This record gives sequence, C-alpha cells and structure tokens, in this order.
Amino acid sequence: MRDSKPDHRALGEALASVVREAGTPALVGGLVRALRALVPADDVMVVLYRHGLAPELAHDLSAGPQAAVNLATYLKGAYLLDPFYRAFADGVAPGCYRLQQLAPSAFRSSEYYRLHFARTGIADEIGYLLPDAGGSCVHLSLGVRGASARFSAADYRLLLDFQPLVDELLRRHWAPPEPGGNRMLTTQLDSALKFFGRDFLTDRETEVIQLLLRGHSTKSIAARLGISPETVKLHRKHSYAKLDVSSQAELFHLFIDALGSYRGGDPLTGYLNRA
Repeated sequence: MRDSKPDHRALGEALASVVREAGTPALVGGLVRALRALVPADDVMVVLYRHGLAPELAHDLSAGPQAAVNLATYLKGAYLLDPFYRAFADGVAPGCYRLQQLAPSAFRSSEYYRLHFARTGIADEIGYLLPDAGGSCVHLSLGVRGASARFSAADYRLLLDFQPLVDELLRRHWAPPEPGGNRMLTTQLDSALKFFGRDFLTDRETEVIQLLLRGHSTKSIAARLGISPETVKLHRKHSYAKLDVSSQAELFHLFIDALGSYRGGDPLTGYLNRA
C-alpha cells in the first residue's frame, strides 16, 4: 500500500491551469494533473457513459504494452461488466468510490477480471461517478499498478475531500444537453446483459448466468436469488450445456462476441443466426 503526501506545488500549478483552461478541452488535463499531485495514480481515464450508447473515451492516461487492445475490448462491450458501469446503470448516487465498494465478492475470480481487468495491470482503482438527470455519467478513474500496490485510506479521503471541486468542474465541462435532447438514446446495449441467454435458458438460468458474468460467487448468487448453492451449480451446469460452453472463460468470450452487431433482444439469437 502506498501512502504519500500531496505535492502541494504541483497541485497549485495544476489548479492554476484548471482555472486558466476553464471552458476549453485542456481543462481535463489540468484536473488530471491536480489529482495525480494528490494521490500516486499511475493510470487516469475519463469515460462518458450514456444509457443505450457505447462509452466515449474523453481522456486516456494509461500504460502497459496491451493498453490499446485492452481499451478496444472494454469499449466493444466488456464495460457492461465493469463494476463502475454497473453502478451507474443501477442508479448509484454521485460520489467517489473504491473498487471494492462496487465490485461483487468474487470479482477477482471472474472472467471479466482475468481476461480484461488483470491484463490492464491495474491493481487498485478509485473512481468518481457523476451521473446527471439526462442519462449521462462522467466516470473519472484513477488506477495504481504493481502486484502489491493499493490506494491508502488517506488517498481515498483526499479524493473524497476534493469531490465537490471535481464534481463542479466536470459538470460544467460536460454540461448536459437541453431538456429532451438526450431522450433518443435507444440503442439497446444496456439491455444486452439483461437479455443475454434469455431465448435459450429458463428465467432462473438466465439470472444465474448474468450474475456469473458480473463476478458474483456461487454463494453470492444463492443469497441474491434465495436458493441454495447446490441449485446455483445445477443451473450453471444446465446453462453451460445449452450454450455449448464449458467454462466461465468461454461464457465471457461468447458474451463479448455476441455484442459485435447487437440490435436488441437476446444478443445470442442474432449472433448464432449470423454464425
């Protein structure tokens, strides 16, 4: 765990840049520098979420040899399983959140984690989620790298203390459109996870598969659905047989591949018809 004191000089210079660049695209870069002067963040990304549309990358300060590939996978559809996106989709209140506050109990055993998140090299994440009434959300994510790297409790408190400033700056920078202007976000990507497998599985099997994809453990699924862990395992076994997969890794890849040209309903139906 890293615990370092803020660089006050760098913070002051970055905040001066924020004031100077208010109303211009450069504001985001100044804000990112200010936050990195507060906490030891290696990666910083700003992503715009909008119900029904793929995310829009607004700022990217990420590293790693596979950064471009990882980002492409995320934007293609893996974001639907991201704990921060799920929190937005489920109506989370604006705030600053640690990854462990939002992630399911078995997140680090999930295929989303193994096949995407772990490959980014990020060991810990804190993010601002700033949804608005128009169905949009600004997600500013800070990540640290290294096998044992973690944000400290002091880091999190600092970011919480600066939340009002971050909130105000980002809301002003990405002001929502006029009332009614954001109502036609009707592409159904948000429904892809909700309907995944519905045309092939029972309602209960569909619920189990969706929770597995999100990173819930057998015990967590059993508790959420009010059934026994043995029943969860049975539903998983039947679902795998019907979908012709033998592991969570194959299930994850099937989900991502099915999003390639999603048009609504169960993404598997269109995908298998094209195949």
